[in-house]
Amino acid sequence: MIAELKAEYNAHVLNLENIYDIKRELTNINADKRAFDMLIPNMNFIHVKLEQVDTRVANTIKQQINKIGGEAAISKEAYSYTARTTDMIISSSKRNIIFLAKKIASKQFGLEEIAREIEKSVDDRTGLLVINKKTFDFNHNTYISGMIDYKKHLFGTNISDKMIMTKIDRYIESGVDMIELSGEHSSGNSLVDEPTTEDIDSISRIIYQIKKHYPDVVLSIDAVKFNMAKAAIDSGADIINDIIPIRYNLDLIKLVAKKGIPLIIMYNPLSEKLAKPLESISEVIRELQANVNIAISNGVSKDKIMIDPGIGFGRKDRDNFLLLRQLSSLKHLKLPILVGMSRRSYLSGALAGRLKKTLISTIVANTIAIINGANIVRMHSSEQVDVMKNIIEMVHPKTEEDKKNIY
Repeated sequence: MIAELKAEYNAHVLNLENIYDIKRELTNINADKRAFDMLIPNMNFIHVKLEQVDTRVANTIKQQINKIGGEAAISKEAYSYTARTTDMIISSSKRNIIFLAKKIASKQFGLEEIAREIEKSVDDRTGLLVINKKTFDFNHNTYISGMIDYKKHLFGTNISDKMIMTKIDRYIESGVDMIELSGEHSSGNSLVDEPTTEDIDSISRIIYQIKKHYPDVVLSIDAVKFNMAKAAIDSGADIINDIIPIRYNLDLIKLVAKKGIPLIIMYNPLSEKLAKPLESISEVIRELQANVNIAISNGVSKDKIMIDPGIGFGRKDRDNFLLLRQLSSLKHLKLPILVGMSRRSYLSGALAGRLKKTLISTIVANTIAIINGANIVRMHSSEQVDVMKNIIEMVHPKTEEDKKNIY
């Protein structure tokens, strides 16, 4: 006799956006862990966008991905062959997309170059970076940068060196992973005005003091001009954060390459007065990749480059939230992603005046960024650091026991 069927099976959709979520749910149903390596790539569904693909090639790729259970979208003109090129989106499991890349690279199709790009795009491993003897494992961790608005000190606000050192003491006590000094503005006259001797002496003095008290701290400085960057490096700065487009800063980039120190490349439309509605994350990826290529061609090692999509710089609130929501799309560049969303005005705008302080919105926005792949988050206070460290430990558990509890 057939047993009576259960009336309710609790069928529901699972939102599994990354391998950690997939692994957790497989563990929950007691799936064989020996099969994880086979199951996870099949369950990790991704979308790959290609730009300006020859229409004939695009249709060939579409046919091939359809044959193995995937899908591809191309322009309506590409369907009728009335356009020479088309952008396209390929959607399938990671395993299928890798299989597709290998298939179209075969002699039958001879599309080796586009196949390499497709295969490279689904490999989001970032790797390790050693800075001042500290190892940053960006594949498994998110790190916190404590921000000091030192430019206020340079541009007239009454902030003493003692106040700055007190704030750094608090950052160190809270367990921050690096300190960042904002030494120059990223817009306006900063593109043409050279820093004064007093400015350079001031930043050199505070860097020297920081390194004297905390020689092991990883110290980054925002820089626009060559003289400021050189003074910072000579005084002990470990990282240069180039906050304007690289093509304006080739001398600075060559200096960074010569010194062999890490470089943060930020996409900042405000500095070029290019701020316009953001239609797609693709344009940010395109600009960042172009700047990375310029840096590499001028001698900077790729394994020393980090990127910052410039959330909050010269964009409408809607566009900043689009960047935050699609942050994981930057992972295919295989470079550490740094975001600075602490105390951003667009977060205050989202609160619509309901809260006076932005601590809550800062924590929420950075939590979303971490889940979406941010490797470094900037904070403006030790209180923020304390909260974010707890959140990071939940997202990236350190011990096997923690991993068992979460995943």
